[in-house]
Amino acid sequence: MPSHRTTLHPSRHQGFTLIELMVVLAIIAIVALVAAPDYQSSIESSRKTSAANNLLGALQFARSEALTRRSDVTVCASSNGSTCSGSDWSTGGVVLDGSTLLRSIPPAPKVAISGNAITIKSDGTTTASSISVDDKTVSINIVGHAKIN
Repeated sequence: MPSHRTTLHPSRHQGFTLIELMVVLAIIAIVALVAAPDYQSSIESSRKTSAANNLLGALQFARSEALTRRSDVTVCASSNGSTCSGSDWSTGGVVLDGSTLLRSIPPAPKVAISGNAITIKSDGTTTASSISVDDKTVSINIVGHAKIN
């Protein structure tokens, strides 16, 4: 006797039904809506951290250049990327040796940055100063050591 295997619906193809697909899409949409607010706060935090790190790097570079060149080096806000202008650091900044541009500090859109220009003397010292980057502070002490608080 030959054995006969029978299938219920031999002509049907396996796959997803429209209802199953809609349920999966609904779940994906809910997960995306829950994750979106956390993603925005992560982006904002990254902007602040990046701006603070850029300023810290510029101050460390300025101290190194002041010692190497044996001349005063200034770190200041700049709206045009080549000269000091005001105290709006969110449009960028520059590191200058006199009028010679040594480095540009990139703009930090949507980040509140405030503080005065900082001049590092040829011996690496400066007056203690700080620049506020939203909830962070980039500070430099009188011997030229810069850090983020």
